Amino acid sequence: MKKILCLLVCLFAVCSCSGGNGLYTETRVIMGTYVTITLNRSGKTNDELVKASADAFARITKVDDLMSTYKPMSNLSRINANSGIAPFPADPEVIENIQDASYVSRLTGGAFDITVGPLVKAWEIGSKGAHVPSPGTIKKALALVGWRNIVVDKKAGTVFLTKRGASIDLGAIAKGYASDRAAVALLEDGIKGGIVACAGDIKTFGVKPDGSAWTVGIQNPRGPEGDVIAKLPLTDTAISTSGDYERFFIKDGKHYCHIMDPHTGYPASGLMSVTVLAKDSWLADSMGTALFVLGPKKAYALALKHPELEVLMITDSGKVLATGRFRGMKIAPPAGAG
Repeated sequence: MKKILCLLVCLFAVCSCSGGNGLYTETRVIMGTYVTITLNRSGKTNDELVKASADAFARITKVDDLMSTYKPMSNLSRINANSGIAPFPADPEVIENIQDASYVSRLTGGAFDITVGPLVKAWEIGSKGAHVPSPGTIKKALALVGWRNIVVDKKAGTVFLTKRGASIDLGAIAKGYASDRAAVALLEDGIKGGIVACAGDIKTFGVKPDGSAWTVGIQNPRGPEGDVIAKLPLTDTAISTSGDYERFFIKDGKHYCHIMDPHTGYPASGLMSVTVLAKDSWLADSMGTALFVLGPKKAYALALKHPELEVLMITDSGKVLATGRFRGMKIAPPAGAG
């Protein structure tokens, strides 16, 4: 639904795992992307840091094993295979993540919808087969979309998609959820501060060795990789960005990004990027997609009603809309806007 990732957030003052500046860093490829864990050594031995990092990566790997649509035996793939046939006994983490998604769907009037799987398949954006489907194909896919068609029986521990051929895609929430789970593991291992970055879904906690907050930069949606439009200090906060600039194609001069509008069946438009700060990474991750789908006017109105979210939005024309701490920041105008 959203990205592999539509966010490019740059971490500053992050080093290699040599730890010369009091940091331990390790990167692995999980969930089809780079996952980097950076830790404040906090008096821990190297063996303790290696174990803590391994525990965190194990939590992320579990999420991938359960929720990947690319693994035929994952819980999610089996839920989709059983759509319209029978409920599937799902892992509690899958049920929790689907219920989180349903919360965001209700909050945003269905702008966030994890049942967009048929639309993702129809458009194939991000692959060599990306194309504009026929109106008939879009209509057929839309008939299978609807988050209310997901039936979760928490007591029985099952998930059921009521329409045959329907499918769930957790791409816009699972990486954020994985970041949260990894951060919990690190805290359980006594780590005092760190960053978990599943591609661009970032969870920060605690502080750096010098006692300062972690600094995160937000990618310019029209600039080269590493070109940031803003930097901000974060601790005990999650950040995620949805944008139109990583997975897209252009047909007849029109730009089509991979973020699907579940109401129209077409890619969302009107915004270049949406950055969300929230306490939990799953919420920042999913709300970034939801606000992008809503478009500038509706998204800004919703953001103002929810001060627990802090939002930075850049419209297609380069206009900046901001809430929370973003309001007081000097945001560099995106290169190539308009």
